[in-house]
Amino acid sequence: MKKTGFYMALPLLTLSFILAIASTRAQSLHQPNDCPTGQRCIADIPVIHLETAVTKLSHPSSLTIMDNGSDPANPYAVIRNEGPQYAAPDAIIQYQITLANYEMQERQYELTETIPDTLEILPESLQELSYDNSTHQISWNGSLPPGHLEYILEESDDAIPYLDLATFGVPNLCDSLPDCHGATIVFNLGVNGYAFNLYGQPLTELVVSANGLILADDYGPALPQWLPDENAPGSLLAALWRDTDMSLHGRWHAAIVAGLLDVPVFYIQWHDAPQADDPDDTARFAIALALDNAATSDLSGHAFFTYDNIAHPEQTIAAGYVIGVEDALGERGLTYAYAPCCGQTQPPIGYPPQPDTVLHLHPTLFYPENEYRRSFTYQAIVRGHVPETITTTARAINDSANPAVNDVWSTHYLSVRWQQYLPIAYGGTP
Repeated sequence: MKKTGFYMALPLLTLSFILAIASTRAQSLHQPNDCPTGQRCIADIPVIHLETAVTKLSHPSSLTIMDNGSDPANPYAVIRNEGPQYAAPDAIIQYQITLANYEMQERQYELTETIPDTLEILPESLQELSYDNSTHQISWNGSLPPGHLEYILEESDDAIPYLDLATFGVPNLCDSLPDCHGATIVFNLGVNGYAFNLYGQPLTELVVSANGLILADDYGPALPQWLPDENAPGSLLAALWRDTDMSLHGRWHAAIVAGLLDVPVFYIQWHDAPQADDPDDTARFAIALALDNAATSDLSGHAFFTYDNIAHPEQTIAAGYVIGVEDALGERGLTYAYAPCCGQTQPPIGYPPQPDTVLHLHPTLFYPENEYRRSFTYQAIVRGHVPETITTTARAINDSANPAVNDVWSTHYLSVRWQQYLPIAYGGTP
């Protein structure tokens, strides 16, 4: 496997670490009675800066990503409402609303937007949009073919190293749990302005399982399932999903790491994680999720599964495992490698990864040539005053079963201000 300069320099870097030990006290994301039974919720996540080898705790910011609102950093947003940021009174401006269908079948859409009194619609600019003057509402009804947003999971030469986060002072997650057999911990990335984009859905709260996977919802079956499977928990990434008992031995760590990629990553490490009924069958592996923030990134939706060592591959196969990904409804996804357990009938495929293997998970649009995306434009005269903010919200409802995309909205803010300024003369000598 090809190694980058950083990966080859990693042993030298570790010799000069300036460790700032992260506090083991975790701030609860919810009130105690809101955190799911058997789970611990964490908002303060250790942050590692590889350039300086410093570890510190993250701190919540004011940036939040709202449910079903269009995130500007999400390249797979279902709806976008765009226009100028500033305009003077009586100026003519143009808005553009874009709809996209990233699912696997045709969807019927109902698009609406209420126009405030501070905008005067120019009817001749509407094109495909309809305008009801009595309700001040523009609308469009129609269908979009599928874009087929899917994922590819393949071996990569990218040198995303297996990091032992304990070296950076990151605490073992199991140390604060009474039982680490199949344990789960909820991490709130959203309070720090981060999200991970999976099948076009920005996930700000992730459930991390000691069983070798990450998911968005409450934990479901303890045993690995073929993916996709509507009976398996939705929105999951499985690097080595199996029945693990971290109470026996091994370590489990999580942190936000800056310096591995062009964007920060949420890095989860399972170190010498043992099979529940076979303490000798251990594995060292990690998941690195490329995080979104306020800026759109070419790495949105990308993840890396990194394997340092799977001690006994044949025993891992005999016990059952799965490596793969799945969407929220269990309709889309893939299985990279799998061995059944517990009476499952799906035949095995693939093999547990060899040491130093990196698997790259990345989104792909399989039918970008069709009209899965459509844009609608209209013009309006600004009737607001200085200073004033004009707000317009476009809403799209469709017939998808996925609640994350079947009723979405996007808001645009226009600041009314004068575009020209007269120089001001001051008396006296400057």
